[in-house]
Amino acid sequence: MSKIEKILGDSALKVFKGFVLEKDITLSNEDLAKIKKIVIIVRHQLGDMLCSLPMIYSVRKNFPYAEIILVTKRSTGFSEIFENNSNSPVNRVIQYEHGFEKFVETVKQLTDFMPDMAIVPSSVIFSATNHLLAYYSKAGIRVGVRSKDYEPNKIGYTLNVKNDFLWDSKRVHQVNRNLDVIRQAGIEPAVNYISVSLGTEQISSSEEFFSENFPDSQKKVIGIHPGAAKEQNVWPPEKFAQLMNLFNSKQNVYFYISEGPADKKYVNELKSILKKQFSGIEFSVFCGKLMENAANISKTALFISNDTGIMHLASGFDIPVIGLFGPTKAYEWGPLGLNKASIQASDGRIENIEISDVFETGMGFLSV
Repeated sequence: MSKIEKILGDSALKVFKGFVLEKDITLSNEDLAKIKKIVIIVRHQLGDMLCSLPMIYSVRKNFPYAEIILVTKRSTGFSEIFENNSNSPVNRVIQYEHGFEKFVETVKQLTDFMPDMAIVPSSVIFSATNHLLAYYSKAGIRVGVRSKDYEPNKIGYTLNVKNDFLWDSKRVHQVNRNLDVIRQAGIEPAVNYISVSLGTEQISSSEEFFSENFPDSQKKVIGIHPGAAKEQNVWPPEKFAQLMNLFNSKQNVYFYISEGPADKKYVNELKSILKKQFSGIEFSVFCGKLMENAANISKTALFISNDTGIMHLASGFDIPVIGLFGPTKAYEWGPLGLNKASIQASDGRIENIEISDVFETGMGFLSV
């Protein structure tokens, strides 16, 4: 929770409501045709941003000549995803992390921009900060969520295009939740899946990494992401090791182990188990830039990951992906696509996912 969220508790939000004229509007085609400048506010984590990409690309497709600003945080990885990549759907990125002074500075940048529309998806949480950024941007059209699954948006009065959504009861994925938000503004989704593109440098770096670490081009490479930011989302490293041993006995494959900033502990545990118990398994670990990791993942024959941002990144490529889920709802956050699968622990404890279930699902993909 940011400092602004703490300052603006429920009581302050109720007082502030008295100064806001709440009036919902219905947009016509003529209204949409006048939109030239758009602000989109997504400030959470990497997985949230990746699930927002179809929405952002859809906004771009519907407004091909509009100038679009994205307000985000470093933790979403947006700038890394589109670094040196001409495929970015936005014209400019403003990073707002926290702090009142930075908030005022960001508001000034937005008011100078003079947006016609501001979009606050709120498919994960209702952030007072995000809504206030949209409100003080002075955008005439402010799109968001009135309530989700009967949870009211306490600062929804700052929006003028909003609805109530029953996403949980309808088992709606995060990608489609974001698309629902823009649908109510008459913006038709242009894409309903995550798609990630790579730059030439990233592709070249990946080819070099694979050539050095996986010299037999005839052998398949299975990718493994054994870590996650939340411990309850981590399948035990010993189970990953046993799974790798099963694949190796049936397929004679290489293994690519993906490591992010929060994964070192789990990667080290996995490496230790492999060296002590399964010395015949050939694996390489990559810990580097986000999109260089993505380029490596895109070359794997199968990628198996805990429920974390890298799983969503992997789902942006046309490769088989298996996501492992404990307490988080797989229907809401799982990888999307024909060659994607989610395995949900029946009791919400990820450690209780059976190795055999993951192995059989993976073999199904590898045999195609």
